[in-house]
Amino acid sequence: MSVDSPADPSDSSSGSSPDPAFDGAPGWRVTRSLRDGTIVTVRPVTPEDREELRSAFRELSPESRYFRFLNIGPEPTDDLLTYLTSVDQKDHVAIGASMESPDLKTERGIGIARFVRLEGSPDTAEAAITVVDDMHRRGVATVLLHELLRAARLRGIHTLRADVLADNDTMRAILERSGARKVLAESGEGTLAYDLAIGVERAKEGLSLFDVLRGAAETMALRFRR
Repeated sequence: MSVDSPADPSDSSSGSSPDPAFDGAPGWRVTRSLRDGTIVTVRPVTPEDREELRSAFRELSPESRYFRFLNIGPEPTDDLLTYLTSVDQKDHVAIGASMESPDLKTERGIGIARFVRLEGSPDTAEAAITVVDDMHRRGVATVLLHELLRAARLRGIHTLRADVLADNDTMRAILERSGARKVLAESGEGTLAYDLAIGVERAKEGLSLFDVLRGAAETMALRFRR
C-alpha cells in the first residue's frame, strides 16, 4: 500500500485505512511501500531502540542534526536517549520506520516520528519527524506522518505545534500560507512556534494539511525536555 498520494488523514470524510491507527499496543505493526516500491515497517519505539537511535543520530549530517535537534550537540546524552525511547505512547508517542537488509537478516531504522502533548493544553502536541540522510525524498517522512496523524486524532489531538528556526523563511512562509498561527516561542533558541489545526479545510490555498505537514516535517524541531 502506498501513501505517497493518500487522502488527507486529517479529513474525517476520507476512507478508512485497512490497518488500525496506533493505539499504544506494543505489538502494533503496519507495512507500507515507498515511492520506489521499497517495503518499510512502522512500529512503536521501545527502550530497546536506544542504541540503534544513538547510531542513527551519528549518521545524520551536521546540518541535519542542527535543523532537527537545534542545540542537542554532536552526540545524544544517555538521558536524552532514555527520554526519546522510554515513552508512554499516550502523551508522548513515538513510532519508527525500518527496512530489511538485502539479505533479509537484519533491520535498519530509517526514521522516527513523534509528538508530545503539551501540559495544560491536552488537544495540542509538539511534533517532529527525522529521517536518516540517505533516505530523504523517498517517501519515508510521508509514511511516518500519515501514521502520526492517525495516532494523534485517536488521542484527541486537534492541533500540532511546529517549532522552526526564525531564519527559515521558506518554512515560515509555507506554514503562514497554510493558515498556521504563530505563537510565542518559549526559549531564546532562535525558534518560532506555529500551531496548525488538524482537520481544517485548506483547499482554497491549494494545500491540504497532509501537504503542509509533509513539507514542514523535516524542519520541525522538537525542543526535547526532561
